[in-house]
Amino acid sequence: MKLDQLRAFIAVVETGSFRSAADAIHKTQPGISAAVKALEEQYGILLFDRNSYRPTLTAEGHAFFLQSQKLMSQVLQLENLGHDLAQGTEAPLHLCLSQMALDNDCMSRIKAFQNQHADIALDITTDHLYGVQEKLAKNKCEIAIGPRYGLDDRHAFIELNKITMIAVISPELLATLNTSDTKIKQQSLYAIPQILVNDTTANASENGHRFVLPTGKRWYVNDFQAKKTLLVHGLGWARMPKHCIQTELNNGQLVPIEVENFTSQNQLPIFMIRLRHQTQSSQANLFWEMMKSLNSSGSDL
Repeated sequence: MKLDQLRAFIAVVETGSFRSAADAIHKTQPGISAAVKALEEQYGILLFDRNSYRPTLTAEGHAFFLQSQKLMSQVLQLENLGHDLAQGTEAPLHLCLSQMALDNDCMSRIKAFQNQHADIALDITTDHLYGVQEKLAKNKCEIAIGPRYGLDDRHAFIELNKITMIAVISPELLATLNTSDTKIKQQSLYAIPQILVNDTTANASENGHRFVLPTGKRWYVNDFQAKKTLLVHGLGWARMPKHCIQTELNNGQLVPIEVENFTSQNQLPIFMIRLRHQTQSSQANLFWEMMKSLNSSGSDL
């Protein structure tokens, strides 16, 4: 399989004909036909149904097209990187941050790094629970910052700080529980959705959540902003990073609750994480060492 063959195949799909594909990528029509034919012969499949007026993808052709698009996108990224490196432009430092770790401490550390190394571009993604470590495992980032989910001997990590997790509810919804107990019984919450942020990993049991009532309704959202919005509107209860809802706690839109036989509040350590055996870029090493220097009690684990 050659890249020119894939380009020809993709051009036929996107333009709708062999002739239009030839014009689009400046090749002859026989050359386009030969490239597609070579792919079909190499894998023993038909990519197009040629019985209709215009070439139509077969089921196999459709699957092949989707992967071809992904591959060519990566090729383009690699070509752009090569040109940037040739011009002396360094590749960006890829970081993955847990959504719950985006507090003032984390942001001030990243800001300090950027102020000192303004020439280093940052490519920052966010994820949740085990998804943060999965980004490392799939080489989608060099360094991650998040809680200790899924860490093992493959990882080196340093504790940066702790965040407070707290169970909250809107005062209006709390009033409907008709309870005067200091601690809310779990049974009282079974009819109210416990709102959780989805874990993006495919194989995490119970979506990776550790603090979930064994019985009761559960609603899932994609991020903490959506979670907070549902809470403020009285659509459920949840554990939240306190720094995400400090304003709502101060103005009374949300109130803390203590649930019987449940971890309603705790301190959650946040770590800087990397793979032990992964070759680190110079940018990643600079970031790692600076974060350590800003963390007086930090030590490699």
